[in-house]
Amino acid sequence: MHENFEAGCAHAEGELVAVVIDKTALHPSALQLADAALSAVPDAEIVTWRNEGFTPLDEQRDLGLGTFAPAGGATAPTAYDPAAELRVRFENAARRGADHVHYVRGKIVFGAFSSTLLERIEAQTGRVFHPLAPDYTSMVPSSVLARRAVDVGRPLLVSYNSMRSNGRNQALDPGYARRFIEKVDPAIVDALPLPGVYASTHNVVAYDLVTSAARCPPGSTPELHLPNLLRRVREDLDAVGWTDAAEREDQYTRLEAAEAEHGVSSEPAIREPRDIRDVVTTALARMPAVERLASRAARRPSSVFSSPVEAARAADRHYSQAAET
Repeated sequence: MHENFEAGCAHAEGELVAVVIDKTALHPSALQLADAALSAVPDAEIVTWRNEGFTPLDEQRDLGLGTFAPAGGATAPTAYDPAAELRVRFENAARRGADHVHYVRGKIVFGAFSSTLLERIEAQTGRVFHPLAPDYTSMVPSSVLARRAVDVGRPLLVSYNSMRSNGRNQALDPGYARRFIEKVDPAIVDALPLPGVYASTHNVVAYDLVTSAARCPPGSTPELHLPNLLRRVREDLDAVGWTDAAEREDQYTRLEAAEAEHGVSSEPAIREPRDIRDVVTTALARMPAVERLASRAARRPSSVFSSPVEAARAADRHYSQAAET
């Protein structure tokens, strides 16, 4: 993934560069609205927009047909401090994505970076994107090096809620999570902030944060709050659909040893296999707010569209009309 991002940005020639990944569609007016937001904050080097989810009705049979309903409101464009956003991420005081506004800030897949910022990142870290997750490994140096950022204040993107999504599979299937890491480098499993605990998305994201911080100027990034990370890891493990009792035991044992070392109190581990409905319900409760809003939208009355592109057009009309009124 990081190689794909790097190659794409290397060929981009504009003053600002956005990474639009394969499961997303921009609203038709996205670039116009991003330009207007940048005009309001002319020294911003990061522009950020939000996203909403398109849920296929039957992904196995028809990739296009699905439901969509706008899930949030809109505000005026707002300048924000990317360094402050970075401190929140290293703190891990709340689950990743608990706030759908702050979840997207500073990430190139939910916005764009100036070409000069990309050049400074490359000069500092050797390249823009590193494994494991390039949206996180580029977010850290961009938040350190960017002078200012602006939030457009509304969704400009529709994301396809695929059951085959890398992030979703990584959160629910520990075997998948380990294979994803080992495909890049097997040594990363034991180099995670909580060594060996590959079944926790927060632990994997924390690896991206700390390794990216090591490429930044000394003292320019926050320290990782390990006790809070351990709390998030336990929540992750409780949401996993365990099928291997030995694997489940290993992951919890590693976590409990770290909790004891750092004085983090915890609830008893969920160690018995659970009904698949329990697993899915827990996973929905744990997933980032951006995805959770999409799931809620899918459960309430919404329109059926032939594709995410059609949904993006409808969303654009919805927010544009709301702004006019």
